[in-house]
Amino acid sequence: MSPIEEKIWRSIQKRDGQAFEHYYKEHYRTFLLAACNYLKDPGLAQEVVNDVFLRLWEDAGSITIQSSLKAYIYRAVVNRSLNELDKHKRERAHQAELRHRPEETFELKEMEENELKIRLYKAIDQLPEQCLRVFRMSRFEELKQQEIADRLGISIKTVKNHITHALKQLNRVLSDWNSLPVWLLMIKYFFWHFN
Repeated sequence: MSPIEEKIWRSIQKRDGQAFEHYYKEHYRTFLLAACNYLKDPGLAQEVVNDVFLRLWEDAGSITIQSSLKAYIYRAVVNRSLNELDKHKRERAHQAELRHRPEETFELKEMEENELKIRLYKAIDQLPEQCLRVFRMSRFEELKQQEIADRLGISIKTVKNHITHALKQLNRVLSDWNSLPVWLLMIKYFFWHFN
């Protein structure tokens, strides 16, 4: 654990709520994306991440961390996500493979893949307000274009224009990325459910 992380972890163990909140806000997006990568459900992913942080806060006095704090939380989020998949009896073969990977290799690969997702989410956050609203309703709520138009009181053409604009912005992020496997992963992750 780095000196900075060790200082933060000691503060959390001493019930320093401000240190805990700062760390939570700073790294929440990274862990949320990790959970989303497995669960494909932003709402469930939020529950997983929040539960991991809650347990970290409640049990901080009895937890021993050998690696980095970030790696510990990351692994906890992944394990909890895999447990959620177990409950729904999905991807069992894939889970078995992931659980047998060496921890360091597993963490590095997952974090590298999340780097592109973080860039994409930042690009999403920078979209104009109405465009962002339409994009989230389309991608994360999986609403049809007509449903979005009805809810927002706009035409389907306007909905399509907003989605097209969002995709162009995200395309710019993707075009700067050189890792083909991650590129393909992200195309599936972000564009699979567009209507």
